[in-house]
Amino acid sequence: MILQFLCEPLIVLAEFLIGLFPAFPRFDSLATALDPIAYLIRFLDLFISMQTVSRCLLVILIVYNIKFGWSILMWILRKIPGVS
Repeated sequence: MILQFLCEPLIVLAEFLIGLFPAFPRFDSLATALDPIAYLIRFLDLFISMQTVSRCLLVILIVYNIKFGWSILMWILRKIPGVS
């Protein structure tokens, strides 16, 4: 009884502090909204392997990021006086 009397204000304080945080949005309808896209991907998978498509997209992204990083490096090097 004494322990409950001492812990009750702490529990109420903790619930109050947790209640100050904003509630996270609910994504219940997200699965329903993405169903047509999943259907389209499953349909396309009959003709083209999605594993192959994903690997091709990965290679394209890697090449693009290397090209972008190289352009940033060259921009930095051009800012240094005396370096061509």
